Amino acid sequence: MKKILTLSFAAALVVGAALALHAQGPGSHHMGGHMAHMGGPEGMAQMMEHVSKALSLTDTQKAAAKKLHEETFAKAGPLMEQHHQQMEEIHALLDGDNPDATEIGQKMIAAHATGEQLKALHEAAMAKFSALLNADQLEKFKKFKDMHHDGGPGGPEL
Repeated sequence: MKKILTLSFAAALVVGAALALHAQGPGSHHMGGHMAHMGGPEGMAQMMEHVSKALSLTDTQKAAAKKLHEETFAKAGPLMEQHHQQMEEIHALLDGDNPDATEIGQKMIAAHATGEQLKALHEAAMAKFSALLNADQLEKFKKFKDMHHDGGPGGPEL
């Protein structure tokens, strides 16, 4: 199964913090995000500072990015938890004594739908964040995303 969704470093850039979710196909037994790897709120504050410096955000842009992050995370958090639970259920079924292919398939379809909701939320946040940037900042942002798209330096695929 193709990757369901990746919300990782680019999402952190979008919202000025580490809104991250990186879910993989059936071979993965976890859902992970940079939030867990960044030490919670302290890590998110560090990420926001890094993004602010890298893009030379104004105070107005920082405030707008923070608000965007809060709004996006309020919507994404429950979906991320739902997707995590869905994947745990799928893996429990797969690890069971007599896995039911139909039940697993139905749960995979539901998990994929949740992933698509997260993907749409991510894309909307990316568009809103990009609209906050001036031409130079937008160019830097695009280059940064391109550099990290393949899972290269600093993080997983965007």
